[in-house]
Amino acid sequence: MNSKRNVVKAIVAAGLTVALTSGIALASIGTGTVTASTLRLRSEATIQSAALAYAPRSCQVSILAAVSENWYKVTYNGVEGYMSAEWLDVDLSGSDGSSDGSASNEAVEPRQAVVTDGPLNVRAGAGTSYDRVGTLQKGDIVTVTDQSTEGWYGVTCGDIEGYVSSAYISFDLDAVEDEDPETGADNSVAAEAQQGVVTADVLNVRSGAGTSYDRVGVLKKGNLVTVTDQSTEGWYGITCGDVSGYVSSAYVSFDLDAVDEDDSAPAQPKQGRVNTSVLNVRSGAGTSYDRVGTIRLGAVVTITDESIAGWYGISSGSLEGYVSAEYITIVDGSASSGSSSVGDAAAALAASLVGKPYVYGAAGPNGFDCSGLMYYIYKQLGYSIARGSSSQYYQSGYFVSTSEMQPGDLVYFFDPRFDSSGGTLPTTHVGIYVGNNQFIHASTTSYQVQYDPLFGGYYGPYVVGVKRIA
Repeated sequence: MNSKRNVVKAIVAAGLTVALTSGIALASIGTGTVTASTLRLRSEATIQSAALAYAPRSCQVSILAAVSENWYKVTYNGVEGYMSAEWLDVDLSGSDGSSDGSASNEAVEPRQAVVTDGPLNVRAGAGTSYDRVGTLQKGDIVTVTDQSTEGWYGVTCGDIEGYVSSAYISFDLDAVEDEDPETGADNSVAAEAQQGVVTADVLNVRSGAGTSYDRVGVLKKGNLVTVTDQSTEGWYGITCGDVSGYVSSAYVSFDLDAVDEDDSAPAQPKQGRVNTSVLNVRSGAGTSYDRVGTIRLGAVVTITDESIAGWYGISSGSLEGYVSAEYITIVDGSASSGSSSVGDAAAALAASLVGKPYVYGAAGPNGFDCSGLMYYIYKQLGYSIARGSSSQYYQSGYFVSTSEMQPGDLVYFFDPRFDSSGGTLPTTHVGIYVGNNQFIHASTTSYQVQYDPLFGGYYGPYVVGVKRIA
């Protein structure tokens, strides 16, 4: 970093000399590439100042001046502000200024344009390697805010903001005709949304039309969906409640009677997982009945009777009886019976802590912060993991894909709005996956340990990694 600081000192000296002797505003003196995962554009050259924008890794900014040893004055997406010199890879090989001292990279005025083909992916950055943040349809009117990258336009359309291929954008707003001049047929009417029914036992919902896209939810046989997009062969864009994405068209039928009650598989008995260290099994539904056995933390049982408030009739191997419902967490049908894994036990222990208060810096047993909850759970099971969420992300367990998640896996999130590191750390939050698209975490919103859906809600877009401890 010393060589970088020397460069910054030289630029500071030269820039101040020009500014003081000539009074001319500095034009761009080069470009900078962001090396942090996310770097803030600030209103002043201090970390206490307001963040004007967030620049992702590898994006480029225009360097206007070095205002100190640690800060550059820059422009990013037409906004002028300050960025930390520590996280910019600067190229000062050429100036963007013209010979008369005026800036040649003056921001282009935003212009309206029309989408000429669709659906058109909107991405977080100018390239196909960036995440998709939305889609546009043929005929949508957009505002073009950035034309600085060849082949890509920065656009906004309603609440969608990102980058699209410039090949499918025209500044001629009449480029997409509502009516065919030859036949007079109306070409602007989108296909009517249709209702369909899921015919597969379990159907993954993905963020895009293909198996390479992330899973954002799961549907069950018999679920009714609204099909909103049939433009990609083999895939349907659908909505179902608060779940929205793409599913294989092979498992959706427009015949709503395709799944008959008589033909459907018989309902499977519910399963539950023990969420306390040792649970008594009694001969009847109450503490006055004899104890007939015990079940340990993490064991999966079959629920045979739910007719008595506060008690479940259960079977586990050859053991049958009644247990307190308070110490059983209902799980989906994919849970394995018999002896449980470490992950099963971790998920069960997490369930037993739901409702405990969020306390910053606490690691149990009566209060937790997000990483303290993970640390406590695995410590009880005999595993020593790192304490902070980013330390756990770097040092503990091993990575698995979201499609391979199992109960007990730790899920890491990065939301730039809650990042106090300036983009230097990989995570801002952590929770534990417990199955059925649910995770448990110490929430800073409700200030307690609670369940939340992983995909199809607030948290899904911010998942950055999943780790398995054992």
